[in-house]
Amino acid sequence: MILPRMTMGNWLYWGILAFFGINFFWLGFMEMYLPQWVGAVLGVAAFLALLIWGPRPLPEKDED
Repeated sequence: MILPRMTMGNWLYWGILAFFGINFFWLGFMEMYLPQWVGAVLGVAAFLALLIWGPRPLPEKDED
């Protein structure tokens, strides 16, 4: 899967969505096996991964 090049604001938005999505999934399906704080840690890890390693826009070329 190839992710599109997005700005930092886009990755911040998708990171927040990933955090909430993982936590809601955890509450619905995984909490009976592991506590909620594990889901929160995974959500924060996904958030940081998107912010750090998400593809950035290519630098624009200067036309002189």
